[in-house]
Amino acid sequence: MSDAPYLGLDLGGTNIQGGVVVGGKVLARDSTKTRSAEGSDAVIKRIVKLCDELVEKSGFKKGDVAGLGIGAPGAVDHRTGTVIKAVNLGWEDYPLAEVLGAEVRWPVTVDNDVNVAAWGEYRAGAARKLKKVDSLLAVWCGTGVGGGLVLNDALFHGACFTAGEIGHTIVRSGAGRGRRTLEDLAGRKNLVAMLTRLMATGHASAMGDIVGGDFGRIRSKALAAALDAEDPLTTELLKQAATAVGHAVASTVTLLSLPAVVLGGGVSDALGDRWAGWVRDAFHDAVFPEVLRDTEVLVGELGDDAGVIGSALLAQERGPAA
Repeated sequence: MSDAPYLGLDLGGTNIQGGVVVGGKVLARDSTKTRSAEGSDAVIKRIVKLCDELVEKSGFKKGDVAGLGIGAPGAVDHRTGTVIKAVNLGWEDYPLAEVLGAEVRWPVTVDNDVNVAAWGEYRAGAARKLKKVDSLLAVWCGTGVGGGLVLNDALFHGACFTAGEIGHTIVRSGAGRGRRTLEDLAGRKNLVAMLTRLMATGHASAMGDIVGGDFGRIRSKALAAALDAEDPLTTELLKQAATAVGHAVASTVTLLSLPAVVLGGGVSDALGDRWAGWVRDAFHDAVFPEVLRDTEVLVGELGDDAGVIGSALLAQERGPAA
């Protein structure tokens, strides 16, 4: 890995995480609110300001920085750095690399947010401990459920740049819209909505006490707290969600004969080994043939830094968009 500093950014619908990365390590980090409702120009200005603050915080000069990588939500044409469609940003065919590059004056590399996180775990995180692994599936359970694929030592994007979107896998074929995909069953937003509905109809839960009656405050850490408190309702829903993840992972591993899976995102990070254990149990029960039970199912090591490190490494390895 190069000793030159690269900036890595993880552009989310709510927050933008950033870091200065050297040799796969984050030397300085910071974040800012996205506020996409204010428009793309305002988002770009906040990104530029964050980059300036990161460089200053790191002790480097702007001229020392060799490039900028950024992970963006939705379908991304990584060849041109164009965000094809990002619903939570309100962007469509937005030339992010071109616009941002003109502002920061660095080469800019853009890819999907879960792809860059997958690359971070592959090159600098959980997958490093595995021998002779050149392919993996990344499953990120947070507000929704996203995924990324590394095949033969490279990110796989597919013909329409949407490869890895495991959250839209149908896991209940007979259910209606909103109740049939993996994201419907395992995304935190939908889990919280389900939990809230059940509590409103008389199902007992400790969650009300954990969040002080404000269900809008239920995030991954609150789910973990309820699990620690052995709350039966939250535990049941989380086990169901993890089982759905395990079955979807089993289908993908069966299809592609993959040697490794990395679990990340807010839910996975907060629940840790308990979540991973439930996912593994469901995976082992469903995967075929039996030899694929040897596939490693790991919890990501980099947490919020996965996207920051992965995007910086992609900027270093791939170079700027064409």
